[in-house]
Amino acid sequence: MFNKKLNKKLLSALVDYGYESENEFQSKCIPKINGGHDLIGVGPTLSGKTTLISIATIQKLEKAFEDAPRALILVANKEKAIAFKEQFDLLAKNTDLRSVCVFEEGKINEQSGEIYFGTDLVIGTAQRILEIYFERNLNLNKIKLFVIDDAQMMIKNSWQGQVDRLALSLPKCQHLVFSNELNGKIEKLISKFILNPVIFNDIL
Repeated sequence: MFNKKLNKKLLSALVDYGYESENEFQSKCIPKINGGHDLIGVGPTLSGKTTLISIATIQKLEKAFEDAPRALILVANKEKAIAFKEQFDLLAKNTDLRSVCVFEEGKINEQSGEIYFGTDLVIGTAQRILEIYFERNLNLNKIKLFVIDDAQMMIKNSWQGQVDRLALSLPKCQHLVFSNELNGKIEKLISKFILNPVIFNDIL
């Protein structure tokens, strides 16, 4: 069974799409995330990190509010952004939450327009999100949740500078970082904006 403290609309969507219960990794992380802690989750591919992030985001935002996004999720590439949005929209189907995904292969003007007309969540690559921010088409002042998925890919794509600039441009918010590994480069990547996080390492 999933944590009974989760939003009832979210629980209903999880059941509808065949998620009968949380796995061990998710069950460890969800209470800490709901408690507002910054968290680093380390787990292998298919450990449920993407589903966990969608759950955490829906739980945090609950319903649509104004036009500026309140959650920002960094992903590795176009394919991951699209897949992430699809899953989020499925699990948020009983809410009015809005999501936009952005990536280098898309037309920046169209992506900026989608954000401008109102969204609760922006999912995308660090490079494209920063480009839109530099064009003053992304208001970060209302962000409540900042998530990095596949943090090891931020290193591989040489996006440390973009991640750093975005993170330091945010107001005080909750930070979640997920990765397939935890090493010195990843620790350095997040050290400027996360202090004393809860760490769950499912690799050990």
